[in-house]
Amino acid sequence: MNQTILRAAAAMATVAAMTCGLPAPALAQQSAAIEARSAPGGVAVTWRLAEPTTRAAFLDQNIVRTEWTMTTPGLTLTDGAVEAEAPFQTFEILIAPDTTERDRGYLALVRIGSGNILYGPALVLRGMDAELTARPAAGETTLPTTEAERGSVYLGPQSQVETYPGARLATGETVSPTLAGIMRDGFFAAQAFYGARLGRDLPYEPVLLVTTDSPGPVDFRGDVSDSGVISTRFHGAAWDDPPAHVASALATFVWHETFHLWNGHRLENRDGEAMPWLHEGAAEYGAWAAAVSTGAVTETAARESLSQRLNGCRKALGDRDYDPVRLRSGSAVYDCGAVVQWLADLEMRQGSSGARDIFDLWKDVLDQGMAGQGYGVAEFRARPEGERAVAAVMEGPGAARWAGVAARLAALGVTLEEKPSPDEYRTATLFHLNDENCSGGGTGFYRTEQGVRLDTGDKCGVLSGDPLLTAVEGRDPMADATAMFFAVQARCAAALPVRYSTQAGQVIEAKCDRPLVAPRAWSVTAAPPLATRAQ
Repeated sequence: MNQTILRAAAAMATVAAMTCGLPAPALAQQSAAIEARSAPGGVAVTWRLAEPTTRAAFLDQNIVRTEWTMTTPGLTLTDGAVEAEAPFQTFEILIAPDTTERDRGYLALVRIGSGNILYGPALVLRGMDAELTARPAAGETTLPTTEAERGSVYLGPQSQVETYPGARLATGETVSPTLAGIMRDGFFAAQAFYGARLGRDLPYEPVLLVTTDSPGPVDFRGDVSDSGVISTRFHGAAWDDPPAHVASALATFVWHETFHLWNGHRLENRDGEAMPWLHEGAAEYGAWAAAVSTGAVTETAARESLSQRLNGCRKALGDRDYDPVRLRSGSAVYDCGAVVQWLADLEMRQGSSGARDIFDLWKDVLDQGMAGQGYGVAEFRARPEGERAVAAVMEGPGAARWAGVAARLAALGVTLEEKPSPDEYRTATLFHLNDENCSGGGTGFYRTEQGVRLDTGDKCGVLSGDPLLTAVEGRDPMADATAMFFAVQARCAAALPVRYSTQAGQVIEAKCDRPLVAPRAWSVTAAPPLATRAQ
């Protein structure tokens, strides 16, 4: 129940789908006043245009609008645009909650108990200035109260909102006290830590939204919008009382999202789309370093996470020469980005005898960005520690990359051992079999409450249909992943079919004509502590 969607070409935000907000129109031709209010089945939104038109297209065409219903007679909503034969100046759409988070960035609408989280930028029209106003009914409130069109908006019961100095929290009624406490504590501890180390001059009042009403199938997802709102969404009852290892992962999840208030939505990130590994890697590594520093997680848990990130990057880049396209989507963005930050942090601490660390480097970068035209990879690489870290992972011949990274880590006090974990064996097995049986690109799998579900769609022959597995070659893919790997490896070596058992009672025989190669995976057995000063 850690990261949830595992795909050959993942899009999480993919963990999350964490993007940098809405692009502003260059020249607004007119303006639109937008009003949202709670309604049976979702949220009713009314647009009032300054000038009549026969067509109004939405600015963000990546929003899925299948749950939007035009309620104004004579108008249609087609292909991301509202159209009519006669000019119109006002229209209304009923937006129902999205039905899936699969392969999504921002959701247009998701439930939060008896309230809703509405994504403001989804409502903005192309070529028009926009102002969104949420109209709460009796007993309701809305967050934030200004610039709602820039990000996620809470519209729901006032009773679910908690106010603290400098921040607010809204949780759905279905959120358990345990989950609410983990998220609340992490949110406020992260703000205190990052505020002390990176500066307290945020241009907004941060808001955290927590709901367990996500439509799934992704177990959890978070995003941050330009208005300073963090929306965290959980799917399934397993979050009511998460075990200790899951609680640890949740702690860093909210720390990661909170870091984006500083490095993703406080100033312009020029390379946010072209090189997302910089801001995502900083948030991921910064979350672990900060959480360890405050005692929220242990050094042991942090080393395990760094092992996973190192191995994820090693798998994504392999021994090929660097191709920037590989680090523009999927889990590699977070994996390689975190490795770069770890290297830079180790360099900083060693070079300053512990006086400086990664948060000092990022404060310098962000301060420079606030004083100028934002920041990007160039500003990070202008620091010698950042330059060496990026060069180690992304430059030079691919065949020598990982030997060089291992040597540099050893010089910085890190001990590595080749030691694949059950997770690595599980991923290697299922990805290999998908590659053998699927056409048209790689697919992956999900870890759900019920077990492992393949993400195969309709292009994987006998494995199509997203089957929910009970066993592969008689081994549980969750509990017996290592044994499963070696059983499948023996079948593939003999070019024999691999037998799947599904929770629907089927037995599927999938082909395997190529050898299943053991994953290369390091375990970080010793490393300098991540803990650092909190001030």
